Amino acid sequence: MPIERPVYVGNYEYEMPENEIHKMFYEYGDIDRIDMKTGFCFVYMKDDREAERAIRKLDGREVGYKRRPLRVQWAKTKDADRKREIAPSTTLFVVNFDLARTRERDLERHFEGYGPIKRVRGKAYDAPLEFCPEGKQSHG
Repeated sequence: MPIERPVYVGNYEYEMPENEIHKMFYEYGDIDRIDMKTGFCFVYMKDDREAERAIRKLDGREVGYKRRPLRVQWAKTKDADRKREIAPSTTLFVVNFDLARTRERDLERHFEGYGPIKRVRGKAYDAPLEFCPEGKQSHG
């Protein structure tokens, strides 16, 4: 099973091709994918023990024409990654509709195909539309 957190690889020369990174890491285990950036990349390995071994063996290894020491470590968790761990919201904010001509029931009819709707509250600028949690039925 692929690991969720990639391995960060940095401090290599900008010209280093992806296949060179692949060769270095493949020595330690199967690679799911590599996301190349300018001067750094993220390596997704299929097994976290293999990734840990690659980190230990490759961090500090001198590579390239200039013999730069690689920085190899677990990628840091960002706020966006932490937000993925939070359960998805059941509220959809509907905007950019004609408030004078659109009733709450119109919105309910338009979105009811996506699941039971718990509540719609039309406001001056948007309409929060709250769906029932998965497996629950609407109250109305």
